[in-house]
Amino acid sequence: MDKEERTRILTSSKLLKARDDSPEPWVDPYSDMSSDEKSKLLCELMAMHLRDEKRNEELMAKLDGLLDVNRQMSDLKAMLAESEKRAKAKDSLIEHLLKKITSLEEVIRLNNKHTYGSKSQQRKSKKTEDDDHTKNKDDFDGTRESLGNTSSASDKSDVEPEKKEKEVRLYRQGKAYRTMTADKSVCHECDITKLPEGAIIIKRMRRYSYEQVSSIIEHDYEVIRYKTVEGIIRDGYFPLDGEPEIMDVVPGTHASSTFMAYLAFNKYVLDTPLYREISRILDEDMRLSRMTLTNWLEKGSFHINKLIGFLKECCLEKDSVIHCDETWCKVKVKSAYRRYIWYLVNKTEKIVIYCYEDGSRGRDVLRHILGDHGIKALQSDGYNVYMYLDDNLTDIEHVCCMAHARAKFKYAMEQGGDLDAAFFVDCIGELYVLEAEYEHGRLSPEQIKTCRNNLKTKEIIIRLRSKLDALLSDDHPPRGELMEKALRYLKAFWTQLFAYTHDVSYVL
Repeated sequence: MDKEERTRILTSSKLLKARDDSPEPWVDPYSDMSSDEKSKLLCELMAMHLRDEKRNEELMAKLDGLLDVNRQMSDLKAMLAESEKRAKAKDSLIEHLLKKITSLEEVIRLNNKHTYGSKSQQRKSKKTEDDDHTKNKDDFDGTRESLGNTSSASDKSDVEPEKKEKEVRLYRQGKAYRTMTADKSVCHECDITKLPEGAIIIKRMRRYSYEQVSSIIEHDYEVIRYKTVEGIIRDGYFPLDGEPEIMDVVPGTHASSTFMAYLAFNKYVLDTPLYREISRILDEDMRLSRMTLTNWLEKGSFHINKLIGFLKECCLEKDSVIHCDETWCKVKVKSAYRRYIWYLVNKTEKIVIYCYEDGSRGRDVLRHILGDHGIKALQSDGYNVYMYLDDNLTDIEHVCCMAHARAKFKYAMEQGGDLDAAFFVDCIGELYVLEAEYEHGRLSPEQIKTCRNNLKTKEIIIRLRSKLDALLSDDHPPRGELMEKALRYLKAFWTQLFAYTHDVSYVL
């Protein structure tokens, strides 16, 4: 510290010590007041004290009231929180019940559709002039209102049904309705010169009969064994003009390709035992042992397997577009009959390949089928196995079939009764109409790709997406299970469904 501060401290200390040694005398501030004035002052002070105590009591009472209000507010907040919690639980329960009710209504409607959907369950009614069997079939949707107008029992008993003349359908004039046909047809005409004298022809008709001709033909090819100028002995078939250019015979057998295919079809498709096949062959004057037939089928399978491998390589050639699907087939394995078979379609090469792969439907099958083939795109449905293309094989574009998405909305509309499903069915139908216009107009591939990405197509896609987002929003009322599945399918495979606009070789 400096000298001035030290001097100040010492001076203060001396003043305090002098005050302690000689304190100031006490002076009574009320010494100049009389006794009456002191009494009045004392009464006034006591009154002020009482007023202060009363005011303090009032303030304490108000404070207690505020504390009670605060406690009440806290209780009220707790009650409100509990009420909001119960309201949320109630709303969640109501939403769940509404979804359940909608789903049950859909199930009931579907059951009614299956129960009363056949013609045998429809009530008999008197036809009007505008009714026919086609309209009755098209208008029936499983509801009672769609059955049409029906007459009461009294009307049927009192009124005779009017006979209706057969409708003349001009568009059917000159046409014959025939579903029974054969691969080959032989016409047998009439000789009108053999009619009785004076007969007049009223109408010419045709009557059909079918004959099955089954016979085994032996083809005898002349083979020439010759020696070349180099001294090599060879066998050769040198046909005359008009004769088959090659010998139609499966190597190692005496069966032609058509006969081998016929035997394999009877054995593995029709499941005909070998002894029955031998009996049929014997009826056609051909002798064949069971062992020979077995050897033929075995050697035929060897050559067919080589052909399948070749066709598969052609089907999965580089930059090809493949259509793929799987379906179940009846194969008994360990008391289970359901197994799956895959098929691949290359429309450009016109090749269809079927793959059994031990009846599996897993992702390993798709991985094994595709292998390292550098195909350009694969079009399929929304089965989760095909997501392997999006997750691993990103160089292969995955295209989903729009018909599967449309079928789900159509099913939700017809079976589930959802009105919003009709919007999606109509919009997708507009896309198919545009594709049909491109095909009928015979546009070039470049023109089709341009049209698929024009403003008209984009407007349809935007309408679909806007409706999809609106229906999937949280504040939208509950829907049936069929509509939920259709919306989820469209959202999950949106990119794959509209990938057809990327390349003209993709189909909608």
